[in-house]
Amino acid sequence: MSLPMNFPPAPQGAEGEMSYQFHRLMRRSANYRWWRPLAFSGVGIGFYLAALLIAMLAMFAALLLNPMTWAADNPEEAPDQFLMDPMLNMASATDFSMTMASLIIMIPAVFFAYLLIGPKPVGQLISVTGKLRWRWFGLALAASAVLFALYFGVNFGLGAVGIGASEPVPASSLPTDPLFYALLVILLTPFQCAAEELVFRGAFMQVIGSWLKHPLFAILLPVPLFTIGHLYDIWGLLDVAAFAIAAGYLTWRTGGLEAAMAMHIINNTFLFLLGAVGLVDLNATESNPVSLVFSVCFMALLTFMLVKLADRQGIARTAGPIPVADRRPLLQPWQMNQPPLRPNQPYWAPPAYQPEQQPHAGNPPMDSPPAPRAPDPSDR
Repeated sequence: MSLPMNFPPAPQGAEGEMSYQFHRLMRRSANYRWWRPLAFSGVGIGFYLAALLIAMLAMFAALLLNPMTWAADNPEEAPDQFLMDPMLNMASATDFSMTMASLIIMIPAVFFAYLLIGPKPVGQLISVTGKLRWRWFGLALAASAVLFALYFGVNFGLGAVGIGASEPVPASSLPTDPLFYALLVILLTPFQCAAEELVFRGAFMQVIGSWLKHPLFAILLPVPLFTIGHLYDIWGLLDVAAFAIAAGYLTWRTGGLEAAMAMHIINNTFLFLLGAVGLVDLNATESNPVSLVFSVCFMALLTFMLVKLADRQGIARTAGPIPVADRRPLLQPWQMNQPPLRPNQPYWAPPAYQPEQQPHAGNPPMDSPPAPRAPDPSDR
């Protein structure tokens, strides 16, 4: 994949001030310890499994309470049939919704794990600024939409003249209600893409980057984990891997997930919408070398354009150290006569030294010499 992988140095901050790239943001916290990324990963996986179990139980209860589950004339048309079918049909609104929901619940899982174990602020899981940069996200969405529209237009144009033409879409891969299916795509796909980016380009990159400084490790090591979740042949898996490399590079190069999320959202939304109208086989698992080369070249072009757009917009790539909290002194309603305790002295211990006794007004000090008295006539 011909991506610009020369890794230009990140801009430096003020003189003597440390700066942190996106994959090193866990090191930004003064409370960082080597075991914290491991604890964060374990807590996140635990939250996800618990949420997935709750979602499956809720789905099973809804099926039991649904009268159509027991009243279907044809067992193959029963709503619970997808539980018995080992193969997912992504053209089915039920299978599509359940697949998207199983991925979307990764968002609260990784968020709460980062909130509990990760550094603060929690928003640095998204970008170096600690928040989603909406303006940059919108620009990346618009640029990705334009380029993907050209890509699919050229692809279908070449197929129309017999170059790289694909097989007709089978009837089993056509949604029964295209309009309802398209509505589900628009509602669920952005959250599904955001969840995958939060996990694979957010959490995993920062966990790896907390131990290994060079960004190449943080970009490449999560790629196999992202790739094996897709059921394609070798050419399709290589295409997914190229996409993951491009998304990881964009995340590091732009200092946040916005560009990768935009590219991911537009790609998946276009594919599912084209599948809703029967132009793409939603259950296809096979590809070919020509499609792989065409896709990789386009992904390299899109990555290059988004990087140039980010540079022109002056998108921040690094974050400075966490500002030290301003600890203001406690307000005291009266002056303390007792000196403060020593740092290692318990609160109930007597003071280390006694304060100097102040003489009362009108009384002579205890240690002062006696004042001379007047002579008494009886002493003569």
